[in-house]
Amino acid sequence: MKSLLVLVLLAALGVGGFLSKPTIETHKAKAAEAFDAKRKAQLDKGDLGGLIGGVLDATDRSEEFQDLVVASKYTVKSGDKTLISCFGAFSQSFCSEPTEEDAK
Repeated sequence: MKSLLVLVLLAALGVGGFLSKPTIETHKAKAAEAFDAKRKAQLDKGDLGGLIGGVLDATDRSEEFQDLVVASKYTVKSGDKTLISCFGAFSQSFCSEPTEEDAK
C-alpha cells in the first residue's frame, strides 16, 4: 500500500513538472536579467574591457533550448564559450554563468 502511495505521488510530481515547465520566453527573460546585472556591475566597477568583451560576445551569440520532459534547459554560447545556462522546472527558471574553472 505504501509503494502505491509513493508511485501516485511521483506520478503527480511528474505531471505537475510536465505541465508547468518554463518556456523559452521565461528563460530568455531570466538570462536577460542576468546579463543586465553583470553589465551594471561592470559599469559600477569601471571595467570597460569586460563591457566591451560582453558586446563582442553578443555578436556571435547562439541559443539552444532543450525540452527535458519535466524540466527545460536554455544555454547561450558565443563560439565554444558558454555565456549562461538556465535550468527550469515547476515554472521557475534558474540561470548561472560558468565559473573560471568551468571555462578551462
